[in-house]
Amino acid sequence: MTTTTVPSAFAPSARMLVLLRNALLPILLIAEVIFFTVAAPGFLSAANLANVVINSADLALLAAGVTLVVLLAGIDVSVGPMLGVVAWVGATLFVAGMPPPLVVVISVLLGGALGAINGGLVVGGRISPIITTLGTAAIFKTVLFVLWNSTDVFAGPVVPALGPARAGGIPLVGLVVLAVFGVLAYVLRHRVFGRRLFAIGNDAEGARLLGVPVGRTAFAAYVLVGVLVGVAALIYVGRVGVVQATAGNELTLPAIAAVVVGGTSILGGEGGVLRTLGGLAFIALLQNGVVLMGVPPLWNGVLVGAAVALAVAFDVLTRRTLDKRIGAKK
Repeated sequence: MTTTTVPSAFAPSARMLVLLRNALLPILLIAEVIFFTVAAPGFLSAANLANVVINSADLALLAAGVTLVVLLAGIDVSVGPMLGVVAWVGATLFVAGMPPPLVVVISVLLGGALGAINGGLVVGGRISPIITTLGTAAIFKTVLFVLWNSTDVFAGPVVPALGPARAGGIPLVGLVVLAVFGVLAYVLRHRVFGRRLFAIGNDAEGARLLGVPVGRTAFAAYVLVGVLVGVAALIYVGRVGVVQATAGNELTLPAIAAVVVGGTSILGGEGGVLRTLGGLAFIALLQNGVVLMGVPPLWNGVLVGAAVALAVAFDVLTRRTLDKRIGAKK
């Protein structure tokens, strides 16, 4: 479900287009690594790569969650502000002396509840996902600003595995991320919930006629996004060490970028978390390499935004071209 295939009856040009689409990210990753290895001293050092893993772990979980709703042909642009709210609550409880396991549980439940708000509005209110999550993003930002009340919350890692701790030089948080992606990849490929996501993304009405519980599945996907945000928020607290009024806002665009650059179609029904992991690697290494080169951080947003625009344009062009060829063969 993660690789585009083309019937043998397709013209060679269509097959070449699909091959290019599937090979584009590996080509870009190789070119990126070669460029920064030459242009940014220390880029491929073990210490730098470990830092990349630590600094992108929270982003990775946000991107994994966004992947689920994009597969539905939906979107969630509230993940960054949502993370900020959960991070503030988690950090505040931790500083107040609450036992770490309980902080983790509450953060995950709060994330799931905020995700349920998005899911309820999208499914129950039948509101466009982009409109819904733009609205809740604004609400979450306001809630965080009110909670913050001009007082930063300083906190360390709630548990070692969600902080910068390492075992044999390997960041523990990287192992957490790999475990989450492994479970999600298995679910998408081998479990009913995963097959339903793809079916809905390809044709929601057709899936409904076949008995797929479209509303329930979509709601569950948004709740799962919130759960992943809950874990990501604790990683954010452990990485940054402080929660401010703007916490998490900077993560929304890179999370979406990792999904679309990785090759999950913004039109739904095609892609997966393993592709997102590749897109995440591209975005994380891009941001890191630019910093090592001494380029002002402002350009990170420009480069990530350009990557999103080009990836979406290429995805839409490819899907439309293939759909036209499929129609021509019928």
